[in-house]
Amino acid sequence: MNRKNVNLTNENDVIEIPDNCKNDFIKAMKIGYYKEFYKQGLITAEQLELLIAMKDKSINSAA
Repeated sequence: MNRKNVNLTNENDVIEIPDNCKNDFIKAMKIGYYKEFYKQGLITAEQLELLIAMKDKSINSAA
């Protein structure tokens, strides 16, 4: 394998999330984790709904 192909990203390549989108991004990531926990049978549907509702409430109270 050619060494040039090993490093697929440039050291200067940085993905940044705008400040006005960070809370929404974090919320979406957490809900994604919760849904994955549900798919794996680690939490019930009721617990999933409760976690999502809590996440919505915490975002609204922070605004």
